[in-house]
Amino acid sequence: MLLNIFNCSPRGERSNTRALARPFVEGFMAGGGEAREYPAADPAVFDAAVEAFGTPSVAMIAFPLYADAMPAAAKAFIEEIWRLRGSCESTRMLFLVHSGFPEETHTRVMKDYLERLAARMGSPCDGVIRVGGGEAARHANSRKPGRTYMRLWELGRLYAERVVLDAAILAKLAGPRRLPWPARLLAPMIVNRLVWDRELRRNGAFDRRRDRPLEAGERP
Repeated sequence: MLLNIFNCSPRGERSNTRALARPFVEGFMAGGGEAREYPAADPAVFDAAVEAFGTPSVAMIAFPLYADAMPAAAKAFIEEIWRLRGSCESTRMLFLVHSGFPEETHTRVMKDYLERLAARMGSPCDGVIRVGGGEAARHANSRKPGRTYMRLWELGRLYAERVVLDAAILAKLAGPRRLPWPARLLAPMIVNRLVWDRELRRNGAFDRRRDRPLEAGERP
């Protein structure tokens, strides 16, 4: 079975999307499948990705959510493959959607949208993999795989063997409906220190983290 992964994140190879798709792909290949990756956000690869979607295969469209919305690259890819609707019955559709927020409420509406998209395309939909709290996935230590990595790996292996996504693993990956109140208090401090402060330092902007927008008529 051939799995084509269409990474629609504008970050491409450095994306959290690729970091989250990788363990699924590794598990899928361990289960006997074959996989190919297409960075669909790259204009040089876009046409080849659309052509690959129409071939008999499993097509995984993967992308992040930015403030609960898909990136433009994902929307452009979906609009382009739309012209193939009704003629891709041999393409089984899978989706991987992730959000920086851990609660599953941020990806729930997108799940309904993508399932309806597959139905209107005339393609079998094998499911939507939702991953909460995926903001720092690309920074994870590959030598010490965490729970999310192992769950995605096992999900890929089982899918290669059964052509069905394991419902119990999907539920764990999606995240809780709502974080408990201690986590809601501590999470902002942890995220600010481990993610945002690190990005500010990397871009030489840490000392300006308290800057505010200019008032009307104020000069910099």
